[in-house]
Amino acid sequence: MRFISQYPGYGAQIRVQRQRALGDGGVEVLTPGLYVQFKSVSNGAFIYENELAAAIKTFAFRGNTQLVDEATPSDPVNRLSVCDTEEWAIQENWTEEDKLAVEARLQEIALTTPEEVLYVESTPIAAPFPNYDAYEGDPTDLVLKLIADGFDLDRVLEYERIFGQKREDVMAQLEEAIEARKSIVIQA
Repeated sequence: MRFISQYPGYGAQIRVQRQRALGDGGVEVLTPGLYVQFKSVSNGAFIYENELAAAIKTFAFRGNTQLVDEATPSDPVNRLSVCDTEEWAIQENWTEEDKLAVEARLQEIALTTPEEVLYVESTPIAAPFPNYDAYEGDPTDLVLKLIADGFDLDRVLEYERIFGQKREDVMAQLEEAIEARKSIVIQA
C-alpha cells in the first residue's frame, strides 16, 4: 500500500513502546515501538503520475513557495512524501502482523485527517484486463491470450511484479515469451 503526505517529514506512531524500569537503573522493553517515517521526494522517494495527480487534487499546499521570479508557484511535488508499506516491511524486517498494523493505522489517519495523509488505491499500471488478477488457469494459456489480444508483455510483466499477484509461474512464462520475442529475427 502506498500513502502520500503533503508534509516532507511526516511520520506516524503505530504502536507505543512499553517499558519497565529495573532496580539497577536499566530499562526492560516489554513492547517495542513501531513508527513510520515518510520519505520525501528530495530524499529519493518516487511518486507515480496517478499519485501526484491525486495529491494535487486533494491537498491545499498552504504557504506554497515561489520561484525566483516571485510570481510562479514552486512545484508542489517537492513538498510531498511517500510511505510504501511493502518497501518499509522489507527494510525494517516487519512481521506480517506489523505490516497489517501499519497499513490499518495509516488508513485510519487517511480517513480522519485527509489533509495530512492520502491513501492511493489506484495503481499506476492498470491490469491488462479486468479479471487478470483473478485468472486461475494455466500460465501458458494466459500468456497466449495476452499475445493474441495484443498486450505489451513487458508492461504486463512489470504490472505482475510490482502491483499484481506476484505469481512466480506467470512471471516465468511472461519472461520466456519476452525472450522468445527478442530472439525472432525478421529478414528483409
